[in-house]
Amino acid sequence: MFEIIPAVDILGGKCVRLRQGRFEQKTIYFEDPLEAAKLWESKGAKRLHVVDLDGARTGTPENLGIVKKIAKELNIPVEMGGGVRRMDQIEELLKLGVDRIVLGTSAIFNPNLLLNVCEKFADRIIVSVDAKGDDVVANGWTRVSSKNVLTLAGEATALGVKRFIYTDISKDGMLAGPNFSAIQKFAGSVSVPVIASGGVTTKEDVERLKQLSLEGCIIGQALYTGAIQLEDIL
Repeated sequence: MFEIIPAVDILGGKCVRLRQGRFEQKTIYFEDPLEAAKLWESKGAKRLHVVDLDGARTGTPENLGIVKKIAKELNIPVEMGGGVRRMDQIEELLKLGVDRIVLGTSAIFNPNLLLNVCEKFADRIIVSVDAKGDDVVANGWTRVSSKNVLTLAGEATALGVKRFIYTDISKDGMLAGPNFSAIQKFAGSVSVPVIASGGVTTKEDVERLKQLSLEGCIIGQALYTGAIQLEDIL
């Protein structure tokens, strides 16, 4: 089963899309992110990917009220990331009704936390590997870490991570197609399911990703601009 997962990115309380993760290059699509979430559910989405962009940048979730509303009012599971870097935050989000927690920066810099949350919550934890070439970026894509993509993946898997989201940040929001070779290399190097993100622009992109033995893909910009109609690809 290949999952198509619409993205709802929240910045300043609004649903936005960024180009290559640049906060100064944003387009506001919905004043209320809940409206976007309900739209994708109404069109047949089986899961939603929510990112607190403010949280990703500052290190602590800043749009919890909106995330709570989305998790409460939708009938489909919601995965959420962005600034989630402590055990108590993870526990709170799961209590709010979030189905899966996406960890990025904390997975790079806090292996003890990753070990503990994987032991406690198993496959409700996803690690987001945000790649700039072979390097992993952190802190809302503003900081290049010293970790190599495959090194991080190997360490995270050893700590009990059951799923990855892989994003080539140079492709994100650009509507220029995914980095298929990098996605294939990453997915072929890990022993757990991988969800691809970044650059999905056409129905053909989705078909090609589906052939790479991935668990699914996250789509953002292409849905908001209408380049892809969700009901068509579902």
